[in-house]
Amino acid sequence: YFILSWGIVMATNSTLSNSNVKLNELFSGPFTILIFLGSLVLLMSLLFVPPKMFFTKHLLYISFIVLLGIFLYPYYITNKQLFHHVGGTTLLMFIALSVIAFAYPQMISDGWGIYLFIALIGLLIARIMELFVKFDSQKSRIISYISVIVFSLYIMYDTKKIIVNAKQCINPDYINESINLFLDSINLFQNNYLLSRK
Repeated sequence: YFILSWGIVMATNSTLSNSNVKLNELFSGPFTILIFLGSLVLLMSLLFVPPKMFFTKHLLYISFIVLLGIFLYPYYITNKQLFHHVGGTTLLMFIALSVIAFAYPQMISDGWGIYLFIALIGLLIARIMELFVKFDSQKSRIISYISVIVFSLYIMYDTKKIIVNAKQCINPDYINESINLFLDSINLFQNNYLLSRK
């Protein structure tokens, strides 16, 4: 599902690009807000719809990933070469972090969750402040570096959770498990992109 998610993102961006969709057509007026709210509604729905509702769950999943692909379209259309370069770098980082989590799960404590969540809230506040207060490039880079660290740890933490669930024979929800890792990788990609562009 993780690989499928990135495949849908790439297909979405490629389709938009081949259709010559302009950024101002997607990100202007209320349409941007609708995309954002739609993605939140779909994410919440995914979390609560049980796996046994196979068709509904997969329809929500595909719709959610397509909307995330639309959010990444500005990165893709601005510099395709950089987009693919950062994508490759993010993939290598993801593989390395996942291997570490599988090889040394004892290194990753269950207590990381609360600290990572607090860090995530802090990053969210910093990004909102960045929209309203003009940060210089150095402060923006520092936020991006911290974000890379936080989401790298999140990848290891979420991978450890998958390992624990598998060992405890918990009924798997493959979509929800993969969505967590996919969102970690999306955020890692975005911050790597911002650091590579500056």
